[in-house]
Amino acid sequence: MVKNLTFGRLVGTNLGKYRLEQLIEQDNSELVFLARTTDAQASYLIRILAEPAGLLPRDHGGYLERFLYRAREIAALQHPYILPIVDYGVERGTPYLVSPQIPMRSLRARLAKSGPLDIHTAGRYLDQVAATLEYAHQHNVLHGNLSIDNIFIRLDGQLVVANFGIMDLIELSGQDAQQHLLHGRGEVCAPEQLLGKTISAYTDVYALGAVLYHLLTGSPVFAGNTPEELAQQHLYASVPPLSRWRPDLPSGLYSIVARALAKDPAQRFHQPGALANAYQRIVDPQTRTRVPFVVSSSPDDSFQHSHASVISLPDVQAAEIDKSGNSLTRDEHTAGTPQPVLQKPFSQANPFYSDPDSLIDFNTPRLSLMRRFQRKNNRRLVIISAAILVVLVAGIIAGTLLLTQKGVATAGLSGQVAFLGANTITLGESNALSIVVHGLSAPPSGYEYDAWFINSQSEQVLALGTLTLHQQTYSVTYSAGTTNLLADGNKLEVTLEQKGVKLPVGKVELAASFPPHAFTHIQHLLVSFPVTPGKIGVLVGSLLQTHLLNIQANVLQNFAYSRDTPAIQCEAQSILDIIEGAKGNDYRTLSPACTQQDVTQQGDGFGLLGSGGYFSDSAVHAALAIGQPDATSSMRQHAALMAIALSNVKGWVNTIEQDAQRLRTNPADLSKIPEIVALAGAAYYGVDANGDGVISPVPGEAGVLAAYVQGQLMATLSLAPGN
Repeated sequence: MVKNLTFGRLVGTNLGKYRLEQLIEQDNSELVFLARTTDAQASYLIRILAEPAGLLPRDHGGYLERFLYRAREIAALQHPYILPIVDYGVERGTPYLVSPQIPMRSLRARLAKSGPLDIHTAGRYLDQVAATLEYAHQHNVLHGNLSIDNIFIRLDGQLVVANFGIMDLIELSGQDAQQHLLHGRGEVCAPEQLLGKTISAYTDVYALGAVLYHLLTGSPVFAGNTPEELAQQHLYASVPPLSRWRPDLPSGLYSIVARALAKDPAQRFHQPGALANAYQRIVDPQTRTRVPFVVSSSPDDSFQHSHASVISLPDVQAAEIDKSGNSLTRDEHTAGTPQPVLQKPFSQANPFYSDPDSLIDFNTPRLSLMRRFQRKNNRRLVIISAAILVVLVAGIIAGTLLLTQKGVATAGLSGQVAFLGANTITLGESNALSIVVHGLSAPPSGYEYDAWFINSQSEQVLALGTLTLHQQTYSVTYSAGTTNLLADGNKLEVTLEQKGVKLPVGKVELAASFPPHAFTHIQHLLVSFPVTPGKIGVLVGSLLQTHLLNIQANVLQNFAYSRDTPAIQCEAQSILDIIEGAKGNDYRTLSPACTQQDVTQQGDGFGLLGSGGYFSDSAVHAALAIGQPDATSSMRQHAALMAIALSNVKGWVNTIEQDAQRLRTNPADLSKIPEIVALAGAAYYGVDANGDGVISPVPGEAGVLAAYVQGQLMATLSLAPGN
């Protein structure tokens, strides 16, 4: 049990720089609290871990040292689909981990409300989760406890996987580990975990297969009245047919799922990406918008946990045969990619762990820290490193292709260049790009296809890297750090070069240039505009200030809980200042009393509403861009969708402004605060008005996030054969 860690003792106390405000979860291995920093407004989740059962006092220091070492490895995981560990430490002998508190809903809640997913949505989710596992395995971290309870859907529709490596930190002893597996939420538990044997990447593949089964059927693979009964099924029962739940599924999917859930780890896919590849090849074999995972040609069994002997994977040609007689051939060279979509915002009042049983951590005996590093396969790490970069942006490319090509297969030599942000935490960046090319033949021996970003005026050339082949598609992804690429060049070329060249000298295979007149206004949207604070782009300002508005609305809600009337009045003024800017009729400099209440945010002074605010200026420059003679049809399409989103946001923020005016006058009347909070969330994330689970760029749904995405899509380049 978690010793001396109780709700009554810890709520309201400080742990390091964090103040514990609300108990979210408690079991025999950990406590989870909602917390805030003592000097800021941000919310966090603090997980306090129990000591291993039977730990002797003389071993306590060594245990904490191992905790800090392993926590540092887990905190190093930085992936768009992984809930990060932003801090960790030991306070008064108690180890803890810190994650950001983000409004999300568990995948379990989504399935409970809406039932099983269609095969394409399930495939998209499978790709996103597989991407996190591939990335974590590359960095020597197993999840070890993957289930629908620690997969969440953010308000922008993107999946986030939580609890990576936590089971390794709980560090239960052998007998305690078995009890934890049996009596925790053991819905997904690989046979080797139950038997205390070696766990490895195969273990995460088993869990991923169970997740896929649940996505397709709406039910877990196995169910039992007791943990022991459930464990027996994981050990000995065959996988129930998918047709028991859904007769409409392609028959070949059973073989895919059954192989992932094979009792013998050696019979499973040896990488999560291979499972995703096999699934997508059955569901959508003709897709040209999906960049496959790179899967090594031979299994690498070096990444394992525990002291047991290493499992070697035989050359499995057919692991399972489905009821229709279709055999599953081995698939180790194709795979899938996350394709994020904007989806419905879920209850913003709920904390991140909306399901009280969502935090269950499995564990097995720990292996030596040094063995983990000594047995790395460097070759595989290099391969996966390249794959991960492709995986991170393939969703953007997929959406771009679908929007611009309307589902028609590309004929001949063609390509797309999409601009995006390399850091999903920092808003408003266009510091990365991804290139996907179809129709290129293999280069001659000693040659390669290289991509270049060129500034015709300064004659500067930026090397973007060498395109690599995945099936029939060449691609490359480039990240520019803090540089906004949309300010750096106006032309992109793909050339055939001898290996190792520093500048483009070979044949231009494909090329594209920004239309100069239209692109000037796109830069005003996404790069810089002379009259804004900091000269930021007006659409970037719309995004940043709406994000700030949403944060302040949630701060207002917290003040409402305590009925702190002076703070509520200050926060109402803060919201008005952000909305109207320094030229607004309701703008007021916040008083020293507000500063004492920790209310200091006034926005950047430009304002969201009004004829000179970010929203109207964004709409103006989008219209100016598509009004130029060199504007493309794709620009017009995305500008129209941006206009719809901005119109939605302006309506919602107008209502917030009116509510904040009344609240400033009468801060004791809290009736409009729920509306302010809901509309601020809608303005930033959007609203799933029709209940289909997707936020579309249509009236009443799209928010400023969707507007910003459409703005970036206006900058998409279509590559054509060069001269």
